[in-house]
Amino acid sequence: MDIEKLWEILYKERKTASLQELPEDFSEEVREYIEKLKDEKGEADEKRMELVEDEIRNARMKVEDIIRRRIGKIVKIASSGMKTLPKGMLEEEERIFEGVKSHVEEGKERIFALMLGEKEGESEGKSEKKNDETAEQTSKTAESISVKNRNEELHIVRVLEDMPTFMGTDGRIYKVKKEDVIMLPKTNAEILCKRGVAVRFEGKAKKMAGVSTG
Repeated sequence: MDIEKLWEILYKERKTASLQELPEDFSEEVREYIEKLKDEKGEADEKRMELVEDEIRNARMKVEDIIRRRIGKIVKIASSGMKTLPKGMLEEEERIFEGVKSHVEEGKERIFALMLGEKEGESEGKSEKKNDETAEQTSKTAESISVKNRNEELHIVRVLEDMPTFMGTDGRIYKVKKEDVIMLPKTNAEILCKRGVAVRFEGKAKKMAGVSTG
């Protein structure tokens, strides 16, 4: 990945109404590219440092524009009543599509209920049933993730900055803030350390008294 490739992707998103199909590892490629620039900045002289900083800002702006345009298209497609997932979406984009589609369908049911004089209880019953099904599916997904990763070793890290709540590869929800010392699945720990938002506190561990697990 480089700035020219990002510009090419952004240009296609601007010129077409449909989603272009991105590589499955697009997010990883962008992350590695930005991290490479940060490493280069740390080793550059003052003149070169300014050029690298400009490239980092430029890359971030292009990535943000790509994401914004793609989300706009996804919302439009999801609200159109399309049942199947469009091709070319990233995993996180698929979640956005499903979420928007679900909200649109629920809203449509409520409007129909009002227009057709359906009793409030009947409408609420359908909505509650749909919510229960969604909750059950979410629970099954989390359980599947947890089972799949139950043998993954844990690593202890110290968090260097506040970060949003996230789901670990073990299916658990982690709420962490700056200076927290926490045990995370190896995969999550490596990602956070690689991004520079956490550092390894000690070695890997399965259990440790007094250390938060989220």
